[in-house]
Amino acid sequence: MRDNQLEYATPEALGIPSEAITAFLNTMREYQFPIHSYIVMRHGIIAAEGYTPPFSATKKHRMYSVSKSFTSVAIGMLVTEGRLTLDDKVADFFPEYLPEHPSPYTLRATVRDLLRMATPNEDNSYDWDDPDFVKTFFDNKKPKHEPGTVFHYDTAGTTTLCAIVEKITGMPILDYMRPLLDTLGVSRDIWCIQTPEGRSWTGSGILCTSRDLLRFGLFCLNRGEWQGRQLVDRQYMIEATTRQIDITVAQTDYIRNGYGYQFWMLKDDGFACCGMGSQFAFMMPHQDTVMVITADTQGINNAEDAIKYAFYHLVDSMADGPLPENPAALAELRDISGQMTLPLPRGEKSSPLAAKISGVTYQFEENLFGFRWMRVDVHDDDVTLTYEKPSGVHSFSLGLGQWKEILFPDAYAGKNIAVMDTRYQCVAAAVWDRDNTLLGKVFSVDNYLGCIKMQLTFTGDGLTIFWTKFAENFFGDYRGYICGAAVKA
Repeated sequence: MRDNQLEYATPEALGIPSEAITAFLNTMREYQFPIHSYIVMRHGIIAAEGYTPPFSATKKHRMYSVSKSFTSVAIGMLVTEGRLTLDDKVADFFPEYLPEHPSPYTLRATVRDLLRMATPNEDNSYDWDDPDFVKTFFDNKKPKHEPGTVFHYDTAGTTTLCAIVEKITGMPILDYMRPLLDTLGVSRDIWCIQTPEGRSWTGSGILCTSRDLLRFGLFCLNRGEWQGRQLVDRQYMIEATTRQIDITVAQTDYIRNGYGYQFWMLKDDGFACCGMGSQFAFMMPHQDTVMVITADTQGINNAEDAIKYAFYHLVDSMADGPLPENPAALAELRDISGQMTLPLPRGEKSSPLAAKISGVTYQFEENLFGFRWMRVDVHDDDVTLTYEKPSGVHSFSLGLGQWKEILFPDAYAGKNIAVMDTRYQCVAAAVWDRDNTLLGKVFSVDNYLGCIKMQLTFTGDGLTIFWTKFAENFFGDYRGYICGAAVKA
């Protein structure tokens, strides 16, 4: 790494078999995981990377809970500057939020407790309609327990840590971190979604490029050092990226190695930044390796576990020194990396039923979300669904056997999570599973990631819809069953 310019070499020059990276990508494809990007770095040099359209090296990607690790580093910066200690009481920063008779557990909680996900609250304190997320951390009436004793994943704790950073510094957290991020070469325009009260939502909301995350991961791998300069207190970074609390009772997935300060522990003293939908930065100090993955595997059972297993297989293949060059294997790797695609629904592009149902309007029976009717229009290359629900008449198209870029008709959250002022860029596709059944999928590829899976089954004059959504706080009414019958001409 020199002058913040990323360097590249063949995998073999870095002791990685090209076949091992290809095997990782083939595993992702075999399981039909919607991988958006990957980068493998060793010894500070990139061995391989790839992007799935519409994602690219320059597109900012939602990192979800990877944002928590950025929060940890910001806390470490304040520790380095002597403006904060890990034993400071969290309640002391927000006396205005304390109820008349605060819980003694709340009063005893420290910055260190929140960093380790050992808050006094038994679960996340805020709901989506709360006007002030941080306030709920202190004045909620849910049961409490001794802080610092038990790991329980609590995004409100991270949101409160971010609020402490912003209160001490008087600026948004990424503005405060900007000198550090500039040194790392992180894009100037990374940004963070806001909480309803207007704070940075670093529990979930940072957007940056995959290469930005790679630089951040390399900085963390080197325990706060960059090009020979210690930028964040080394002892803090060592603690942050090593096991500080046991998680085996609370956590059931493959990462059971413990938790640091907003970092997950891996095998062999590795650690990771992890975000919903399989946003990952894996750091393996013994192999001097960083791997970044972005994806949207929401709704796919055990996807995150499978990705971690595949990553471990890749790491285990690495040699201590350079390997002989393998032009054929490298060419295959570059070919698969250059042709990454989102997995399409499996089925046929056409059906003999299409002409019969195209243009037909179906009147719905009473249903949970008040959908009234739908018209299905089938064309050569796409199918358009036009429908009415309480918010009005809407429509969107799905490519038949291919992805089609669309702007989803509903308005959802944009810069601020509480303000519904944005329509999301999506890709949508459909296939015929049987002659009478249309399967569809819509992926949001915008600043909020999620998907809708749908099945439309036509029987005689009837239409039965089943759809389900996998998204944090949107696509909410595109789920459940709807039945209807064709409107007679």
